[in-house]
Amino acid sequence: MSAFVAAVAPGQAAATTTGTTYYVDCDSGKDSAKGLSPQTAWRSLERVNSVVFKPGDSILFRRGTTCEGVLKPQGSGTTRDPIVIGAYGSGALPAINGGGARATVFLYNVQGWEIRDLDISNPATRDGNARAGIYVLLENFGTGKGYTVKNVKIHDVPGCDCLQPELENSGGVIFKAAGSEVPTGFDGITITRNTISGVDNTGIGVVSQWSKRDLYPAGTNSFVGIPRVNVSWNKLTDMGGDGILVMNGIDSVMEYNTVEGFGLRASASHAAIVSFNSDGSVAQYNEISGGSDTPPSFALSVDAGNRDLVYQYNYSHDNDGPFILFCAFVGSYAENATIRYNVSQNDQDLLLGDFEVPVVANGCDNGITNVKFYNNVIYSPTADVIVGSRGDHTPIEFANNIFYGKPGGSEIHDAVGVYDHNLYHNVVVPSHHANPVLGDPKFVSAGSSYGVLSALGYRLRCGSPAIGAGIAIPDNGGHDLYGNPVPATRPNIGVHQGSCVN
Repeated sequence: MSAFVAAVAPGQAAATTTGTTYYVDCDSGKDSAKGLSPQTAWRSLERVNSVVFKPGDSILFRRGTTCEGVLKPQGSGTTRDPIVIGAYGSGALPAINGGGARATVFLYNVQGWEIRDLDISNPATRDGNARAGIYVLLENFGTGKGYTVKNVKIHDVPGCDCLQPELENSGGVIFKAAGSEVPTGFDGITITRNTISGVDNTGIGVVSQWSKRDLYPAGTNSFVGIPRVNVSWNKLTDMGGDGILVMNGIDSVMEYNTVEGFGLRASASHAAIVSFNSDGSVAQYNEISGGSDTPPSFALSVDAGNRDLVYQYNYSHDNDGPFILFCAFVGSYAENATIRYNVSQNDQDLLLGDFEVPVVANGCDNGITNVKFYNNVIYSPTADVIVGSRGDHTPIEFANNIFYGKPGGSEIHDAVGVYDHNLYHNVVVPSHHANPVLGDPKFVSAGSSYGVLSALGYRLRCGSPAIGAGIAIPDNGGHDLYGNPVPATRPNIGVHQGSCVN
């Protein structure tokens, strides 16, 4: 269990103020029945799909049963009175097995839906076809409002190695805005407390074909932003490609998620958590591990088209790809990114050659303007190069970071970065780095375990040369990784601003 992710008891079906409750029992129901009580439950998904539901309605599946086929309900709810798909009775979550269909649960051009308390799978051979567990598709619809996916178990969804929004997309939960005639997007997507495993290509994805703007001139159709996206408290394991991807987001939040294993069945590099072509996205309190090395996948990526991105308070460890990539590819730009109070432990990569490097400062074609990277810990006792670069187009500002390298000295290959008041241990310090602090930071227990307690190990012991040795940074987030306030003057270097540990 993550340091930031706590177990929470699953909720019951949400209460609504209006509407009708329908019951489905795929073991012993009857489609000829009224479906208005457990004793008169329907039996098949086809019967459910034949009804146009109204705001406030609920569709409840009996626990301990399995339905075969595709759930594609009709009708729209509202943000106040959504249509709820949930469970009744006792026992295991009700299961829906899509059997290799395009999607097991498919919402098309509808809004105001809440999906919760289900076990969803879509097993098939890996034949390259696009599949999803839950697929919400709006096509020339306008703005769809009010969607929630909560406490759903999604697993066994083999799909295609595909990502671009102009293509078919595969994943555990996919929201997609498509079409070319009516500007289309979403307003209000909450994806929370789900477990997702064995999925191709993306665990949780919000993508759009309405993406063209100044920062992403290579996009299609004029940009339509997607506000109020919250992806939180989910656990994702065994991802073929990306873990969590939010595109076109406006002030999106991705927090308290755990991603274990990503980029495992892909022909291109992916990321555990990535914002793309978005404004004001925040990713925080996530735990990330198990990224692939072939091709290298990244825990976090400062990617194309982003503006005012913040990655903070995350714990990345034991990835075979790097902790972070800064990348604006041809046909895209990015500006204003803040990376602070994150821990990278034992992340490594061969992207830049036959040596390990956890931070890739310039990984793509175009530069990213105004990037601040401060009060992070990069702990990599095997890294040949602790910060690497493929070019000289992004002068990142590095301050108050701890770079902990391998015995004998890791190197920094970054000619254009601006470095000030960083602490270096087992790192060869380039001559242009200002105000370097040299020495053992005296962590409590850095790198001592694989799981939750490792993040706590990056607190500082008394006598650490990092204490009070940093430079004050405006708009610094207000608190450190552990919730301690950041002092106005002489902050510590690293992720810990509280009292030293004896």
